[in-house]
Amino acid sequence: MNDATHPLIDTVQVNDALTFLKTLPDESIQSIITSPPYFGQRDYGAEQQIGLEMHPDAYIQALVSVFAEARRVLRNDGTFWLNIGDNYVGATSQHKAGGSQGKNSRYSRKHMNGIPTTGRKIRNKTFYEMGLPMKSLVGMPWRVAFALQSDGWILRCDIIWHRPATSESVKDRPTHAHEYVFMFSKKQKYYYDRSTMLTESGANIQSVWRVTGSPFSGAHFAVFPAELIEPIVQASCPMNGVILDPFGGSGTVGLVAKQHQRHFILCDISPENVALAQQRIACGITSDDKLRLGLDMKPKTKKISSKEEQAQKLLL
Repeated sequence: MNDATHPLIDTVQVNDALTFLKTLPDESIQSIITSPPYFGQRDYGAEQQIGLEMHPDAYIQALVSVFAEARRVLRNDGTFWLNIGDNYVGATSQHKAGGSQGKNSRYSRKHMNGIPTTGRKIRNKTFYEMGLPMKSLVGMPWRVAFALQSDGWILRCDIIWHRPATSESVKDRPTHAHEYVFMFSKKQKYYYDRSTMLTESGANIQSVWRVTGSPFSGAHFAVFPAELIEPIVQASCPMNGVILDPFGGSGTVGLVAKQHQRHFILCDISPENVALAQQRIACGITSDDKLRLGLDMKPKTKKISSKEEQAQKLLL
């Protein structure tokens, strides 16, 4: 798979993650960086999609199955980086047709394009049955992390992605302004380029990352910004290695891999997402990318000699 002529190298495929992973050879990927659909947050209109399960345990098991297959295709010296968000238990009355977040409400029409409007009441009842009353923080990232740990992954680090946000409308708790990025490995020893994870003073980078970079504005759903995964791409995969994202979304992993001379393989269940990712990766380096990469954005001017300058003056 490290052969750059392989037909899947530097492509974005339309498929569900589990089916696609089963087509890849053993130990063929250097690094996996991904952000799967969050529980109950989005409807991609596909039968095999993950995230719309009625019970959180079914969602967790679906991810465990996907990443068990991902562990097979990951090299023994590879690492797996998982970004996943949390959610709160709401009131079932909110999700009725006439409720504040029901499909006919003004809130839904304005804010919930693509967010599932069916099954939400059942999911909330399931949380109640699990002993999680309304307003409870579910703790889904850690539930998933512990399940993966039980399935054989070594949990090496929990990174707090501090994403400064505007104040929420809630008045009885702090504004939620972070997500998790979990670092897993297959073995106790693995590839890790520490030089890309150092501060300007040469100290080891800490586990709280304040990333204010803007996510890709062309997507109609939330995606992580390139700034968040840039150090992960560089630390977890050598140049010309292969990085996999089985939930490719808008293609951020592929874009950053390409910009840092790494190969990528992306997969997504949504044809619209795949088309967006292909277009985005093909666009190459944009103005925002240049700022992030520290490239010179000033227009280059041709230096003219003193003789050319005198000749120009004579023409004026």
